[in-house]
Amino acid sequence: MDSSPAFRRDLYGGTAAFYDRYRPPYPASLLEDLLRRLPVSGTGRLLDLACGTGQVALALADRFTEVVAVDQEQEMVAFGRAKTKAAGVENVRWVAGAAESVTVDGPFELVTIGNAFHRLPRQAVADRAFRWVQPGGGIALLWGDILARGDAAWQRAMGHLFGEWFTRLDAEDRAPAHWESAMDRHPSEQILVGAGFEYVGLYEFFAEQTWTVETLTGLV
Repeated sequence: MDSSPAFRRDLYGGTAAFYDRYRPPYPASLLEDLLRRLPVSGTGRLLDLACGTGQVALALADRFTEVVAVDQEQEMVAFGRAKTKAAGVENVRWVAGAAESVTVDGPFELVTIGNAFHRLPRQAVADRAFRWVQPGGGIALLWGDILARGDAAWQRAMGHLFGEWFTRLDAEDRAPAHWESAMDRHPSEQILVGAGFEYVGLYEFFAEQTWTVETLTGLV
């Protein structure tokens, strides 16, 4: 039985341009470390699930012969496809579909999920990923604490602002209540091991981020 809380499927509806412009990229040190640990051959395929507008897929595209970028929101896929075309990147294939049911053909050297595994039916997705990954390959859950939640005055103010506007917009259902506690009860590494993966470890990377009123607003 999957213990993952159910998030709305249109969670990011209407936000693709803001998502792409204001979401901080993953640190280069994180991506390079991942590619060394696997290791990536340069001739394999990448499957990026819940890909958004391609923050992982495009950053790693030059290290794979083909990248399949999957997201359940059509708007994200359309934006990412247009961005890929404008950049002249030809080895990324965009697919609209849910990670737990989309039809894609393996094998893949690497499966990535960036800042999204908690929003997916985790066991179902992990089971599918295990079947997709080729021998010697792996899965990586990439995560960034984008606003660095903490006790600084501006962080408390942002938290208060979030709560106020969720209430004003009657949008409390955009994220299920107590989803963090569900993650604590059934950690993602436990889910992956249950699917057949060997859990290698958790690795942290740090990058300095300068926030302005514009970039904070854009991210929100």
